Amino acid sequence: MKTSIVILTHNKLDYTKQCIESIRQYTREGTYEIIVVDNRSTDGTVEWLQSQKDIRTIFNAKNVGFPKGCNQGIQIAEGENILLLNNDVVVTKHWLDHLLACLYSADDIGAVGPVTNSAAYYSTIPVRYTSIDEMHEFASQHNVLDPNKWEERLKLIGFCLLIKKEAIEKVGLLDERFTPGNFEDDDYSVRLRQAGYRLMLCNDTFVHHYGSVSWKDDSSGYSKLLRENQKKFEKKWGVDIDAYTIDLEMLSRVGMDHHRAINVLHIGCGAGATLLKIKHEYPQAALYGVEQNAFAIKEAQRYAYVACDLDDTQIKKQMFDLILYSSRTIPLDDHLLCFVVEHLKQDGQFLAHVQNTGYVQLLEQLIVGRNPFTGGDFYSLGQLEDLFKSHSLSMSITGLLSPENDMKHRLVDHLKVLYGEKVQFLLAAKSFLVCANKQKTNIRELIGDFVSKKDRHQILEQLNDISITEVVATIRNMNEAVELLNELAIENFAQGNHEHVLPYLQAAFELCSDDTDTLYNLAFVLNSYGEKELANHYLSLIRQPDGEVKKLFEEINEQSLKKAQQLAFLLRRLEFDIDVEETKQSLVNQLARGEINEQLIKEVIETSIIHKVKVLQAIAITCFEQGLYEQVLPYLQLAYVQEPENIDTLYNLGYVLLTYGEYGLAKVFLEKIRHPDKEVLQLLEIAKEESLRHE
Repeated sequence: MKTSIVILTHNKLDYTKQCIESIRQYTREGTYEIIVVDNRSTDGTVEWLQSQKDIRTIFNAKNVGFPKGCNQGIQIAEGENILLLNNDVVVTKHWLDHLLACLYSADDIGAVGPVTNSAAYYSTIPVRYTSIDEMHEFASQHNVLDPNKWEERLKLIGFCLLIKKEAIEKVGLLDERFTPGNFEDDDYSVRLRQAGYRLMLCNDTFVHHYGSVSWKDDSSGYSKLLRENQKKFEKKWGVDIDAYTIDLEMLSRVGMDHHRAINVLHIGCGAGATLLKIKHEYPQAALYGVEQNAFAIKEAQRYAYVACDLDDTQIKKQMFDLILYSSRTIPLDDHLLCFVVEHLKQDGQFLAHVQNTGYVQLLEQLIVGRNPFTGGDFYSLGQLEDLFKSHSLSMSITGLLSPENDMKHRLVDHLKVLYGEKVQFLLAAKSFLVCANKQKTNIRELIGDFVSKKDRHQILEQLNDISITEVVATIRNMNEAVELLNELAIENFAQGNHEHVLPYLQAAFELCSDDTDTLYNLAFVLNSYGEKELANHYLSLIRQPDGEVKKLFEEINEQSLKKAQQLAFLLRRLEFDIDVEETKQSLVNQLARGEINEQLIKEVIETSIIHKVKVLQAIAITCFEQGLYEQVLPYLQLAYVQEPENIDTLYNLGYVLLTYGEYGLAKVFLEKIRHPDKEVLQLLEIAKEESLRHE
């Protein structure tokens, strides 16, 4: 079986070479052909392609764009499969074999794609590599064939898209209305599914993608093109592109056993992308949706029961473990919450993702005379809190930041001056995620008994048997919530229930970040747990510290001050050559036992030492001689920052780095010595030889 790999080029020869060389290296010989369609390159790409004997080529007299170019390649392809591949992709070990294994695992699979480091539509995974060699090492470990990692998707991205040729013959070529490119892959995904094919993302197959290199030279033009082609897609299919969103933020809050047979309802399910993700994560789930766009309903009905409103007979028969809400057409109101209360199981979850009315970028648009509140429902924090108070649901709200959010913003700064720091949370959140559960009927009664000081020990035992999240969610909607959360925390602390202390104090802090009692209690408790740095942080937030606050500060920092004073005494002895060997040994012993650390040494040297470089060098050399190798470079680096041209520091850095096998770096520092003596030159020669030998 042969796969025809179709690649489009328009300049960017270096990327094209990397791409094709990786195909040759990591794809079994005889299983593929390479077809390159060049869109009038002018950087030597044409000449290079003409010199390659194993590549079939088409040279266009003008740039015909991505869809048409791909269609040209597809039309001359001889393989049973067509693989559309961007020229800025570097393929990896087993890549094509794995994709083919998934593609032919079922007759109704029409196309598959890999995961990568940079691409749209949730096809990226976290990576840490910093070079192509490291990337291939990462990929060789990642690319282990595992059908459990194949995931059905509504859309696949065209940077690396493997399609059965029989599917192309049935569906047709790419739609050239999307020329010069973008959204032709979204469109083709829809067409493939309409023809009865499934699309699969292969999470067991990784390739590297540099990402849109052909467009980087014209970012503003690229953004304009995206908007225009999005409109073309939406007009063609009669559906908003947001209908294909996978709401990973909501799904990350679902706390259910993945092997349970759960009933799930998504209100505002769009084309069903989030439901499809749930199907992958919870294979035993029964899926239901409510959606009002006719085309989106048709899309989602392939794997879920989807109705156009909540009054549907089949929907009303169900009790749900999980109800999701992300609609822009069905309002989050009393009617909907009544439905939720009636149809949510006692231990079920309700999650709602809504847009924040107070988001700073919306306010900016209002100020300049625009109306941003179109195309969907928006909610304020207070509006949501008031809405949920009238229903028996325990609720918590998280603000979700926009990826491009920048809180160094003049409007935010002005509003913070007027309304305090708390307003930043309201302005920074582009949207809110509401998490709610049915209230346990006894939580409010237990809290009432606690307030009235009835047998607190017994009441705390009962409250501590209930999820802290549920208790906090109930208290949030009560008067004097901050005081009550503090009281619960301190009572638990007094009774030794330490796992229940910080969660209540943290909840109180989230409700009011400048409440003096909360800040003091956090500092007191954290100090008792040995978290002195955090305790100091919370104390520093108290705007008008009284005597009790100052007393706690002195208590927290008494030992640290003594330790700093003792260290300053030792370092001064080192500075002025007093009992040097004894002083060095004392320092090394304290470092080895973890009694002092780099940060403390740095602070003491900065505030108490005159000859800083001398002392830093002495500490570094002592650590090196005593075998504390991880301690050496930090102090030499600090000395280098203080005096970059100090000969002793440069020599010591060169010597130590050479010892550690960092030959190139050692050479760099040794070469900085302006007038090297014989010893320096000998060491530099060794560094150069070793550096060349290890290149």
